[in-house]
Amino acid sequence: MAASSELQLDQLPSDPLLHVLSYLSFRDLVHCSYVSKRLSDLSKHNPLWKRHCCKHWLLTDAERLQRGLSWYGLFKLYFADLGRYIRYYAELKNAWEQLKSFLQQRCPRMIVSLKVKLKSLLASNC
Repeated sequence: MAASSELQLDQLPSDPLLHVLSYLSFRDLVHCSYVSKRLSDLSKHNPLWKRHCCKHWLLTDAERLQRGLSWYGLFKLYFADLGRYIRYYAELKNAWEQLKSFLQQRCPRMIVSLKVKLKSLLASNC
């Protein structure tokens, strides 16, 4: 009887596998990391997580370099702190940036007032 020549998914070359992984959600990437050591290594590939960091946390290369973390590490850091808000975070951050820009142009004293109030709220919650 001839030996089976079936090709297993994790036996594919890295480039096609990374291409397939690039279509997955962050949750699916995490699930893939449990399948095998090879998929675990590939699922932590930096460019895969850059897309998710930019999409969900609106992070830039400058912010990543400032933290000194990989995109995967940065995603984990933000998810640990803000994961429960992941569906809304990007929209809220965009709205805040627009409001801040508007206030800086039209009402700069109000932005200072908001920052003072925010600092006192954060201090009282710690």
